[in-house]
Amino acid sequence: MSGSETSSPNSAVRSSGTGYAARIEQEKGHRAKSRSLKPLAKLWPFVAKYPGQLLAFLAFLILSAGFSLMVPAMLKLIVDCGFGEDVTEIAYCENFTLTGTSSLDGYFLIAICFALLFSLFGALRYFFITRLGQRVIADIRIAVFNHLTTLSPAYFERLHTGEVLSRLTTDTTLIETVMTGSISFALRSLATITGSIILMFIVSWKLALMVLGIVPIIVLPLVIAGKKIRSLSRDGQDRLADASGRAGEALGAIQTVQAYTQEPQERALFQSSIEASFDAHKKRILTQGLLTIAMFALTLTGIIGVLWFGARSVAAGSMTGGDITAFTGYAFFAVSGMSALTETYTNLMRAAGASDRIVEILGSRSDIQISDNASAISEARGNIEFEDVKFTYPSRPDMPALCGVTFSVKPGETVALVGPSGAGKSTVFQALLRFYDIDGGRVKIDGIDIRDLDPLNLREQIAVVQQNTPLFSGTAHDNIGYGIDKPSDMAITQAAKAAYADAFIRALPDGYDTHLGERSATLSGGQRQRLAIARAILRNAPILLLDEATSALDSESERAVQKAFESMSEDRTTLVIAHRLSTVLKADKILVFDEGRIIESGTHEELMDKDGLYAHLARIQFDQTAKLNDVRPE
Repeated sequence: MSGSETSSPNSAVRSSGTGYAARIEQEKGHRAKSRSLKPLAKLWPFVAKYPGQLLAFLAFLILSAGFSLMVPAMLKLIVDCGFGEDVTEIAYCENFTLTGTSSLDGYFLIAICFALLFSLFGALRYFFITRLGQRVIADIRIAVFNHLTTLSPAYFERLHTGEVLSRLTTDTTLIETVMTGSISFALRSLATITGSIILMFIVSWKLALMVLGIVPIIVLPLVIAGKKIRSLSRDGQDRLADASGRAGEALGAIQTVQAYTQEPQERALFQSSIEASFDAHKKRILTQGLLTIAMFALTLTGIIGVLWFGARSVAAGSMTGGDITAFTGYAFFAVSGMSALTETYTNLMRAAGASDRIVEILGSRSDIQISDNASAISEARGNIEFEDVKFTYPSRPDMPALCGVTFSVKPGETVALVGPSGAGKSTVFQALLRFYDIDGGRVKIDGIDIRDLDPLNLREQIAVVQQNTPLFSGTAHDNIGYGIDKPSDMAITQAAKAAYADAFIRALPDGYDTHLGERSATLSGGQRQRLAIARAILRNAPILLLDEATSALDSESERAVQKAFESMSEDRTTLVIAHRLSTVLKADKILVFDEGRIIESGTHEELMDKDGLYAHLARIQFDQTAKLNDVRPE
């Protein structure tokens, strides 16, 4: 089946890095969150590969958290023992008496040393977790992409390529954010919060209970308003995405827009989308402003209340000024850590959902099963046999694509497959390449059932030119040499000449080294097709599959390339799908397909004598060509 005959998988689009980044940011907020953190544990095998970096991170995490908790203790020491002339009233200061010109200076020097060590350990904690996170994410992305390349096309019928790419980019970016930041921050916050609460109770259990009592009052508005803010932020992103999409369509088809004088309408639509995004962001800003007022008011009121009670305790002699200073530091660590953990928890839940989707891909298995005892062909002779082959695409279980197809092709023969769209022609190619396993019958090459061959070895015996062969960003040299390990410049040039592509390639600014842009969009359809043909010629495989290979060529180029194909086909087995019957007149045999069956076979002359479907299609095409020639001006 050619062209629109199959619901073939979407081809991956190599977009610019800017475009990918914009889509990643847009999609991150839309990724569903998990209901638990358990899916994150599925990533452990990737982390466990680097025990040294993990242990280093944990060690510096503990040191960083420990030294942060020592900062309030140092402030307590300075306040209680460093100020004033008579500090002997505070018993523990006798154990920290410093000799020298100024004990106060000594205490501050010690505090500076602690600050430097705290900074060093914090930096090392960040370094090791960030390095570990980047290494793990790189491994995950490589593992996912490598696994995707092993899956059969049937997988991409069930899951669209766009969703697969979203998982490869957006989901791994979410996990990256957690691995390099959220997990480290969460563990450090938990350690600091736990230590702060314990030390708060040691300093003053009464003040500690007061602080714990006001924490829910501070955190609850944050949780409630946070959901509203996220909803408004997502709404703003959606409106901005609408505007970006509309702008992209208009600018991508600017000639059509201007030809139909639709510039004012497009400007109005874009402005409407931008204003809608602005309105959504206004609501978010207002909500965030009200939340900020509430948070500051509640937090400061609570802190002032605790300090007021503490000041009275100092006046009563049950606490020292250093106790209040240290307690305030511990309370700040505890409260700020708790409020920040709510946002961190949201990121962790979203990353858990992303982990589930990543692991789902890694757990997928190809529909093409490879035998442990798979055979291999060093170089096929090119004998092809289809024996009562039946096949239905997984995405269309009620529409059989092949219904008991039987034919054979001898080595060196050229066989044409013709028939209306949707008749099953391209499905023959799909089955021969083993992109799908057939439902019944057998497909054999040189007498070997292809299910007994390694798919990689099977496909090495075949060169393919498709109707719309995908090319890639890169140079002309890269695209022709695609599929060949380090081809020589001479071989590339010879293949291009055989495909009648050498002349236009040399006319490019940098010749064979000219970068052709995304999907080689700078070339015409005929030029891209000739590059694809040159690629197939360079592959030099014993079996050649041509799916409307000359459809994008003008008449002169088609005649030239047709000569190249005839030369190539002399010592190769060639299967040709063609709608233009003039290209298959010299075929050794023509197979006429209709509704998944072969209804006629023979040479052109034999099929014309049968006066069946082929003769009907041929008369229509040749009569149209004759009429065009009759009306063509001399």
